[in-house]
Amino acid sequence: MKRVLALALLLLPACPVRAEVPTGKLLSFTNSVLLRRTGSSDWGRVKAGEDLYRNDTIYTMADSYAGVRFETGESLNLTPNTLVVLRPPSGGAPGAEMLSGELRSWRSRVVTRTATIFPKSEDAEFTTRMKRDFTTVVKVTRGVAEVEAQGKKVELRKGYVTEVRPNMAPSAPVMAPDAGEPAAPSAAAGVPEAVLPAGALASIKVMKAYRLQAAGDPSFSKVLLDRTFDPEAKPDLAGLLPAGEYFVRLAAIDLLGYQGKFSAPRRVRVDPK
Repeated sequence: MKRVLALALLLLPACPVRAEVPTGKLLSFTNSVLLRRTGSSDWGRVKAGEDLYRNDTIYTMADSYAGVRFETGESLNLTPNTLVVLRPPSGGAPGAEMLSGELRSWRSRVVTRTATIFPKSEDAEFTTRMKRDFTTVVKVTRGVAEVEAQGKKVELRKGYVTEVRPNMAPSAPVMAPDAGEPAAPSAAAGVPEAVLPAGALASIKVMKAYRLQAAGDPSFSKVLLDRTFDPEAKPDLAGLLPAGEYFVRLAAIDLLGYQGKFSAPRRVRVDPK
């Protein structure tokens, strides 16, 4: 009987695995916009009209813009140097987690490191900008939105702005000034170019750290140095390794904690101090 049952199961037609339903589409983009699929560490160039899924990450490089529309009609417009992760909830307004930059939201929820912004009217439209110190600035351009942080909430109407500093509640709403601070530039400054070939980190421009390895051979069969540094750090190899010749390579770690691919090994000489 068991053999007959096993044979019958093998003869059953295979059931296709249902693919994940897209959460939205990339409607448009200008210049260089990168996309990383959920679960992947690789970045690729976007294509207009391609489907987007939960937890996909989008990064607009310098002088680049992107427009996203969710399947339920809400939308996001990303300005240059903006990094977002699509995080549509199981219920309520779809939205995104913004890790850097500035975006305009139409009826979409936005989460930053310091605040959560909710659309409160059918025509809610607002901009969200993150400063270098992670302060979140929210300005409503249409309708009504609500900003929540540290258990406190403020309601914003058209023309009003609030600021949320790290570990603080939202400030009292005030009328928005005519001009705002421009979006923060890319955080790639400070990479030790003397260690790496030009363009080695071109695939990931927004870093929170980088990983440096050194070995005595180009295949890195025995790693002699394996350290992680802040983006601005420029380590002195003479203080980390004995005098001699080595091969070094580097990989960027982005704001989500994903490590990119190592650069091609490069031979360096460490002189005695």
